[in-house]
Amino acid sequence: MRQKPPANQDLDEDQILWQRVTQLVTPLAGRGHTISASPVAKKPAHSGEPASKISKKTPLPAAPSPAIAKPASPVDLREGDRAGLDGRTQRRLFRGDVPIDRRLDLHGHTAARAEVKLQRFIEDASYAGCRCVLVITGKGAGVLKGHVPGWLKRSPLSGLVLALAEARPTDGGSGAFYVLLRRRR
Repeated sequence: MRQKPPANQDLDEDQILWQRVTQLVTPLAGRGHTISASPVAKKPAHSGEPASKISKKTPLPAAPSPAIAKPASPVDLREGDRAGLDGRTQRRLFRGDVPIDRRLDLHGHTAARAEVKLQRFIEDASYAGCRCVLVITGKGAGVLKGHVPGWLKRSPLSGLVLALAEARPTDGGSGAFYVLLRRRR
């Protein structure tokens, strides 16, 4: 039987998801709309105004400069990508010959919760110096199986992930992914 996580953990996950959503939103030109930075309005100590009025005054962050280079997207061996990955490493990952340092099983999680867990898992594994991790999504209806590669290819995870490949049958087959992490420099 699952235990319910503490209420403050749900709040943290909600805030992380809200920040991810607000980063993806582009306001319509000339409308002057602003976006609250948090789904839970917080009342600042320095003002007597309600928090809802203050959050409406929060300006939108400026659009990133086109001169800033985006980090290379991870190589997806399932789609035939090869750039940025040497042939030997590619073959080893594809065959499942890279030792798996950690495993994450996302069975039974909603897409929102799975995304948060995946992000924390990849960040922790990268920080710990792991090279290859196994992410198990399950075969079933394929909801998570369809989302996980996209999450890995988007910021902030794209900067940590070098490549991904479908796992060998012994490690979960089409219901799992090998994720090769970039080396920390």
